[in-house]
Amino acid sequence: MTEAQKKIREYLAYIGSRGGSASRRELTRSHAKQMVAIREAKRAALKTGKPWPPTIPRNRRLLKLH
Repeated sequence: MTEAQKKIREYLAYIGSRGGSASRRELTRSHAKQMVAIREAKRAALKTGKPWPPTIPRNRRLLKLH
């Protein structure tokens, strides 16, 4: 292995070790509950044959789909 290949290998290993650390975030309890509520509403709507996302503006506001 040449010196350049070693440097490239070290650099790629360094990038891989960081693996998304910049994009990680804490999830609050309330936000997690909201995400689950939206998922369940979507599942129920699709099961009954209704369109998703909701076409009625009031329902969209309740789910906070922006």
